[in-house]
Amino acid sequence: MKPSSALPWRSRRRATVLLLTAALASLSGTGRAATEIGAPAPELRGVLVSGEPFDLADYRGKVVLVNFYSSYCRGCAYEIGSLETFRDEHAAEGFHILMIGVDRPEDKGRVARMLGIYNLQGGMTDELTASGFERRYPTPTAFVIDREGMLRERINGAKTLPRLNELLLPWIRKSP
Repeated sequence: MKPSSALPWRSRRRATVLLLTAALASLSGTGRAATEIGAPAPELRGVLVSGEPFDLADYRGKVVLVNFYSSYCRGCAYEIGSLETFRDEHAAEGFHILMIGVDRPEDKGRVARMLGIYNLQGGMTDELTASGFERRYPTPTAFVIDREGMLRERINGAKTLPRLNELLLPWIRKSP
């Protein structure tokens, strides 16, 4: 037989666990919009490694690839030349790439060098002033945003030029 004094302790413990679970669940929704395909693109604002401010909303009317990457990621190194080539070939058609480095703040110089070599624009997750995207993704992870500002695709892993053509040309060539 269990002493009656143990029951209130267990009830308090259970209540505490339930409260903590509820608190953690509410924190997981930290005001970030879900990156749901077919929904409006989440907000994304910050500072480019060049020091200029950017706002994803300013690119409305263009097809934008938001690419989360790391300067230490092999797949990211593999794809970056393809991204530059694709951007160069389709910029005149209203295509833009925004690279978001998930590296540590002390690696900003490394990120800036990588972006500079390939003439790509981007910023660091730690310098975002607003973001409805997650703070970190497995790298590389990219999101396609159409001309109307709708999230259309999530692309996981390195992207080759043929794959970029397959995924992005339908959105670029779609009439505004």
